[in-house]
Formats: sequence, structure tokens, C-alpha cells
Amino acid sequence: MERRNAEGYHDPTAYGGMRMAEQKTERETVKMVYKNGRMELYIHEFFPCRLAVAKKVFPLIRRFAKDEDKEKLKQFLRIKAREHSGKVRAFSEKADSLTAKSEEWHFYRRKA
Repeated sequence: MERRNAEGYHDPTAYGGMRMAEQKTERETVKMVYKNGRMELYIHEFFPCRLAVAKKVFPLIRRFAKDEDKEKLKQFLRIKAREHSGKVRAFSEKADSLTAKSEEWHFYRRKA
């Protein structure tokens, strides 16, 4: 991109702004359309979520999301579950290797 504006004057702000602007990225979404509204869930930003929120959102997903969006969400959650179980296993092993009731032991037990 040229560092000059349309009139030919040196303009570093436009160049810097375009250089530092975020590129538009495709986000994985679950789209739901129902009679009084619509909702788009950005999967990577929304999950993990609290249990109270999940209890409200999953019935909506079950009723109003398309099958391919449901499948996409299932795949994402399966991957996250595998990652989480690996972390739990690693924290449990670390806690087992430490002396019981120490400060580090409590830290890793809380994480597991």
C-alpha cells in the first residue's frame, strides 16, 4: 500500500491503519432462527460456558439449529473434552507426585 493519500501527500496514518487492521476471519458459528428472533453462537468464543448458560442454550440449539451446525458443534465439543481430560490427567499425575497436603498439592488438586 502506498504511504501517500489520494491527493499525493505523505499520509502515514492510512498506511499504518491498513497495515495494523485485523484481517477478517471466518468464525465457526451455530446459527439458530426462530419465530421471534435469531442467534449466532461463535463456538470458539462461547465455549466453555457456565452450566446455567448451557442449560438455556442447548435446548435452543437442539430445536432451532441446522443438522450440519449441530454436527460441527459436536465435533468441537468432542475435541475440547479430549483436551480437558488430558489436562485433568496431567494435573492429577503432578498432584500424585507431590507431598500430600502441601501448597502445591492443593493447587494441582484444584486444577484437576
